[in-house]
Amino acid sequence: MPIDIQERLERRVAELATSDPQFAAARPSEAVSAAIEQAGLRFPQVVRAVLEGYADRPALAQRAYELAKDPQTGRTSAQLRPWFDTVTYGELGKRVDALSRALADGLVAPGDRVCVLGFSSVDYTTIDIALGLVGAVAVPLQTSVATAQLQPIMTETEPTLFAASIDYLSDAVDLLVAAAEAGHKPGRVVVFDYRGELDDNREALQSAHERLADIGITVETLSEVRERGAALPAAPAFEPGDLGRGNSQGPLALLIYTSGSTGAPKGAMYPQSNVAKMWNRSTKNWFGPSAASITVNFMPMSHVMGRGILYGTLGNGGTAYFAAKTDLSTLLEDVRLVRPTELNFVPRIWEMLYGEFVSEVDRRTAAGLSRDSAESQVLVDVRQELLGGRFIFAMTGSAPTSPELRNWVESLLEMHLMDGYGSTEAGMVLFDGEIQRPPVIDYKLVDVPDLGYFSTDRPHPRGELLLKTENMFPGYYKRAETTANVFDAYGYYRTGDVFAEVAPGRLVYVDRRNNVLKLAQGEFVTLAKLEAEFGNSPLVRQIYVYGNSAQPYLLAVVVPTEYALARFDLETLKPMIADSLQSVAKETGLQSYEVPRDFIIETTPFSLENGLLTGIRKLAWPKLKQHYGERLEQLYAELAEGQANELSELRRNGAQRPVLETISRAAAAMLGTATTDLRPDARFTDLGGDSLSALTFGNLLHEIFDIDVPVGVIVSPASDLQAIANYVQAALAPGGTKRPTFAAVHGLSNKESATEVHASDLTLDKFLDAPTLAAARNLPEPTAEVRTVLLTGATGFLGRYLALEWLERMDLVDGKVICLVRAKSDEEARARLDKTY
Repeated sequence: MPIDIQERLERRVAELATSDPQFAAARPSEAVSAAIEQAGLRFPQVVRAVLEGYADRPALAQRAYELAKDPQTGRTSAQLRPWFDTVTYGELGKRVDALSRALADGLVAPGDRVCVLGFSSVDYTTIDIALGLVGAVAVPLQTSVATAQLQPIMTETEPTLFAASIDYLSDAVDLLVAAAEAGHKPGRVVVFDYRGELDDNREALQSAHERLADIGITVETLSEVRERGAALPAAPAFEPGDLGRGNSQGPLALLIYTSGSTGAPKGAMYPQSNVAKMWNRSTKNWFGPSAASITVNFMPMSHVMGRGILYGTLGNGGTAYFAAKTDLSTLLEDVRLVRPTELNFVPRIWEMLYGEFVSEVDRRTAAGLSRDSAESQVLVDVRQELLGGRFIFAMTGSAPTSPELRNWVESLLEMHLMDGYGSTEAGMVLFDGEIQRPPVIDYKLVDVPDLGYFSTDRPHPRGELLLKTENMFPGYYKRAETTANVFDAYGYYRTGDVFAEVAPGRLVYVDRRNNVLKLAQGEFVTLAKLEAEFGNSPLVRQIYVYGNSAQPYLLAVVVPTEYALARFDLETLKPMIADSLQSVAKETGLQSYEVPRDFIIETTPFSLENGLLTGIRKLAWPKLKQHYGERLEQLYAELAEGQANELSELRRNGAQRPVLETISRAAAAMLGTATTDLRPDARFTDLGGDSLSALTFGNLLHEIFDIDVPVGVIVSPASDLQAIANYVQAALAPGGTKRPTFAAVHGLSNKESATEVHASDLTLDKFLDAPTLAAARNLPEPTAEVRTVLLTGATGFLGRYLALEWLERMDLVDGKVICLVRAKSDEEARARLDKTY
């Protein structure tokens, strides 16, 4: 780090230590740090030293809420309040101790696997720590994937206990029912984040009881288990036996499942020694030392970065604040309330901040302010108001960050943005391209002849990075052959990444060895597979697919067929090729992010003579990159500039254009898709959108049309661009049907500035029209015999079985089953339902 930046950072830390009581109180204790740095400490000893050493400090925090009772329905729900409730280290220790006693009392034995499904929270952390103390193996499951993708993990790990948050309890039950059918089921489900005063929570718990009772699975809440444990005598201290499957790093404590580039989930084994290192911020084993750790935690516990941030905060004596919503819809509000000292964000969150910045700049320039003045003002506002102005550490990781985004972030923060490189298997390896010692023990670059990378390359040696680290995983769970393939004969781990060594201990990323690229949003793409698929287009003779890990989409160089070149001019041919690539993608089931957004047309074929083919007529990727790389990077820059200009134009004038046109242009600009590729029946999710980008898209539409478009409307299987346009048009029409908004329900125009709302505002007439309410009073009373059943979720994992069961029951009384399926028409709904069977 440059001296001037380091000096400025030291001054900031000194100022905060004297002017900010919370910052000063979060400074790590030298005594506790020394205690957990002792050689040979086992995981339980590290945890006890932290929880007891910082007993009176706040350890964890969650958004406060208050109960709101609907005067019409009588149902009770939770409303977030603009502050956090905290749990001290001492209280966390008591909760962990009570749970550990209950777990050790016959629920789990050392070495047992326990699957956990949920969002990071106080309860999740309590469970995770307790599992380690009793010697169980935590298996955190991803909440962002379909339950069908989690089933192989259940089968492989055979958990004896399952823990699920109330928000994901329905998915957990689906998994457990399927596991029981496959011949293995846990004996018990522990439900956490449960609030018994909320009607939705009680109903979800009751449903789980009813669905699991028939297959012999007990359902308990975490508070019930803890209460039982508090009355039990102290559990015998866990003594590591031969639970590490022969490795010297101690017993197995954690399985992090990663699909990586292969698509097949593999469980990276973490022994207790590696898990304990996550708590030690005084070394560079994970994230390095910090003067004070006050963090916002929103990354999943199924990701090693999320765990490193959480436990690094606790090991440093800081406070870990949890995001309030699983969809991150409140993340910026959470950050504003927390005022974190550390900003540990993935590129997509930095991009979200940049989007907020651009949006506010456009708003102020539209009001007459010069762009330079607006940008200067908004940078200060984001830095001081949104981020809180007391951060002393900023890092990006998990995926590459583009140079343009990095430059903007550093101008925003007025400090250096650290770039971390590591992996689930090896842990932290590089900070800003510098090998970290520790934890790296040794590294080497190995020649990759197929791609033309050699240690003799000039000006810098290049090759695949192989390394040994103190945090190296011992292998993949039950995958001996796969494990053997990722280590060389000398025990060095093959990263699959090609680097150039620009100086001793300094590396610069170059390429992927196996032609697999990780895009900026975290998706893996296999370039050679895409080239093979798109090469089947009748208009494509040759294609070179290009990607940059700092970008969220691909580009390409296309050599058209001789027939296409002879018959069409290039201006006519380009959109034809684009349509053809889309057709190939649809036929072969490719994802939207696997289709090049734009491409260069090359009329000269790749050949041996021009060096763009190898001796066996394969694409010479390094030569192609050398030949076209600069032009393709320039194309990235042009597309980014065009996207920014397009979004600004839409904010200014989008409301004056036809609604469908504006929505199509907005989706194209936000998702990196050519507008010409978008049809009214294109779905947002099919174009590469997810819930996080849908949130940003909804905010953009609010800025353009001044109406709220919920995320559910955007990502619904029944919604395409035309349906979203219809929704907006209905909301804009005088007296038209529209979803209730914050303003319509509470009578407040600006929810961001609102400090108080009332449950009494939530009356039925705000949500249902007058004729419907009037007709409801005259509906007939239900009959004793049920002859009509309405089933929601019939296309889900469990729904298909429920549909069959109810069809059999209704057949006995000549009844009817109505399946509610999200679709644009009855025909499409029936097709979706039929496809389930």
